[in-house]
Amino acid sequence: MIKNHLFIAAVPALLLTAPLYAQSLGSEVTKWQDGKDACVSITYDDSSVNQFRVAIPLMNERGLPGTFFIITGDIDGSKYQPAFIGRPIMDILRESEKTPTSKENMLERAAMLNYLSAVLHVPELQGFRAQSLQRPITRGDVTALAAIVEPLLAKLRQSGAAYSNGPLKTAPALREPGDTSADWPGDRRYHLTWEEMRRHMAEGHEMANHTITHALLPVMNEANIVYELEQSKKEMLEQLGPKSQFSVEAPFGIDDPRVKDVVASRFPITRNWVLDDFMTGILRGGRTDPTTSTKEYVQWQRGPLAATPLTEMKGWVDTSLDHGIWLVLVIHGIEGVGWEALTTENLRTYFDYIAARKPRLWVATYQDGAKYARERHASAVVAKPGTDRIEVTVTHSLDKKLYDLPLTVKTRLPADWKLAHFQQGPDARWLPVHHEGDSNFVLYRITPNGPPAVVEKAAN
Repeated sequence: MIKNHLFIAAVPALLLTAPLYAQSLGSEVTKWQDGKDACVSITYDDSSVNQFRVAIPLMNERGLPGTFFIITGDIDGSKYQPAFIGRPIMDILRESEKTPTSKENMLERAAMLNYLSAVLHVPELQGFRAQSLQRPITRGDVTALAAIVEPLLAKLRQSGAAYSNGPLKTAPALREPGDTSADWPGDRRYHLTWEEMRRHMAEGHEMANHTITHALLPVMNEANIVYELEQSKKEMLEQLGPKSQFSVEAPFGIDDPRVKDVVASRFPITRNWVLDDFMTGILRGGRTDPTTSTKEYVQWQRGPLAATPLTEMKGWVDTSLDHGIWLVLVIHGIEGVGWEALTTENLRTYFDYIAARKPRLWVATYQDGAKYARERHASAVVAKPGTDRIEVTVTHSLDKKLYDLPLTVKTRLPADWKLAHFQQGPDARWLPVHHEGDSNFVLYRITPNGPPAVVEKAAN
C-alpha cells in the first residue's frame, strides 16, 4: 500500500497501467476536495427542533452543509412506529414469575423493559433508566442484572396492566419540558415534518439515521436492534430517497462489539466506529492526540458541550488545518433545546470562524467526507501526454452507484502553459494555471470511472 501520493515521472503511455493508490505522469488525486488542506463535517444528533430552526439558517447563510442524524419516529407522518419485537409482553411477564433472569433470557427482558420505559412511558417504571442495564449486560454479569430487573418485573406483574407489543399507531406522547425520567433529546412541542427534511436535503444537507426511537441498542436483543435499524432505514428511503441510506449513528455514542456488526453491516458508514484500515478514528470521548497518527487519514470527532470554550473549539479547526485532519463535530442541543445546548451566539461565532477558513478547509457532509477518502484511497490515475494536451483517467474499485463523488486531480503542466481547458464528456471549463515553486499545475474535479478527461493548452 502506497501511503504518500507522489508524482510519478513521465514514462511511455503504454506502461502507465497504474496500481491502486498510484498517480502517474505528474497527476494525483489530492487528499481533500479542491486541493484543500483539511476537511470538517458538522454533524448533529437527535433532530431537536433548533437544529433546523436555528442552526440550518446560520449554516445556509455561510454555505456550510451539515449532517443531521434524525430520529424517524418523532417526525410527523412517519409510517414505521416503535414496537417490541418478539413474544407477547404479557407472556414474558407471566414467565418471569417462575423463571429467574438468566443468560438466555436477559436480553429479551432488558429490551422489553427499555420499550415499556422509553417508548410507552409506563408509570410503573418511572425513574428507571435503561442505561443502568448496560454495564451488567456488557460484562455478562447476570446476577447484577437480575438485581435490577427482577423488582421491575414484579412491579409490572402486580400492576394488573396489560401491555401491547405494538407497533404504535401514532407516535408516543410528547414529554413535558423538564421531564428527566429518560434521556429525551428535546422539547417536542414543535413538530418536524418530512417535507422539511426534504427541503433541507435540497439545500445540500445530509439526513442520516439515528433509529426510530433514539434506542439504546446495547440493552436490546438482536431482533429489536434490527427492527430499529431496518424500519427507520425503510422510512428514510421512502421519504427521502437513497441519499439518506449512507450514514448511521447508534444513539448515545455507544461502542459495543455485540451491536457493532449488526449496525455496520447495514450502512456504508457508522459514526460510532471507524472501520477503514487506512484511517485512524478518534471518537468524541477519545483523548488521543490526532497529530501522532501514522495513517494516511485521521477522523477526529469532537463534541462541543454547553461549557466548551470557543477557543478550544477554534483550536480543533486550527489543528485539523495544520495536519490534514478530517474534523467531525458532534453537536446536540441548541439554544435551550436538547442535550448540552450551545447558544446561538456561540454557534454563529464558530460558524463564522469555519467559513472564514473555507479557502483552505473543505466543509463536507459526513457522507461526502467518507466517500472522498475512500474513493481516493481506492483510486488509480492514468495520464497520457500528447502535443499540448494530457488525457487523464481516474478509476476506483468501489461500488460505482454508491461511490459517486467527483475527485479533485492535480496535474503538473509544462512551464509555457498559461491557461488550460478541461473537458470530460459534456463537462467543459477553463482552468487557471497555478504556480508552485518552479512548476505549474491545474486543479480540476473529475468523475471517476467516467470517460477520459482532456486537459489542453489554451491560447493566451
